[in-house]
Amino acid sequence: MDSCFDARIELNPPAQVKNREHCSVDPEKLVAIGRDQGQQVRIKRNSNEYAIYTVRKEQQEDPGNSENTVRMTLDGLKKLGINNSNEVPVNAIVEAKVPYMSCLNNQSCISDTDARAISEFIEHLDDNGTNKDLVIIAPHGGAIEVKSDTIAEEVSDRLVAIGKNVSYWRCKGWKQGGGAYQRWHITSIDIHQASFPLLNTIINRSFNYAVSFHGFNKSKRPVEKQHVDIWIGGGASYPLKAEMGNLIGNQTGLKVVVSGDLGEDDPFSGTSKKNIVNRLALNNNGIQIEI
Repeated sequence: MDSCFDARIELNPPAQVKNREHCSVDPEKLVAIGRDQGQQVRIKRNSNEYAIYTVRKEQQEDPGNSENTVRMTLDGLKKLGINNSNEVPVNAIVEAKVPYMSCLNNQSCISDTDARAISEFIEHLDDNGTNKDLVIIAPHGGAIEVKSDTIAEEVSDRLVAIGKNVSYWRCKGWKQGGGAYQRWHITSIDIHQASFPLLNTIINRSFNYAVSFHGFNKSKRPVEKQHVDIWIGGGASYPLKAEMGNLIGNQTGLKVVVSGDLGEDDPFSGTSKKNIVNRLALNNNGIQIEI
């Protein structure tokens, strides 16, 4: 099985491809690299322009050269350094491999410093292979959502230090000159375990609890919500989320709000069963913390 194929990047995506994180790929080409609809791929235009996307639609293309066509929105093209529609089509490579490296318990792993220097994306998992009590995740670490992984790591370390069983999964991405969020961010409901080798080892563990840490830009929230410092969401019960919110607020003095009552149209509610933190937990028992 091939791990990549030569592609032609085009506009005019199908209706299911609605934002910069999504693309469409011919189903035969997708199968050829061992990927499926809903999973992530890496698209590389050249040594400096590359990004990850979710295959939102298997778009059947005409036979011949057009079957190599990958379609995305104009904002999706910008992730590859293509800023105008008249610049397409362009040639690229679609790769099955998403993380540059996957590191279990920090063994034989590239350092953050080295990964940052080459503008890469890495996956980590700290896990003993049997723990089912709690998993902490930070899918958007490094420079994607700054400090989300360092906060998650501090929480994990403190719990381990007092004898708690904790597994800790995170991804970290960087981009020299800025733009790590655009290059590496995958929405939590789209993260597919098949694209992340270490996540795939724990996805069916059914942890009693799962907690995810994220970062957000307060200025991009609606004006009436910009006074909030931390949002607590996820599929866990409202009382549990409220208890956690009260603990965090009392310890930090920050304004904490439980977002589970905002409805699924608000990205901070985190209540969707597709949310990776809820999929990791038994009975959808995930908690999403936006800081």
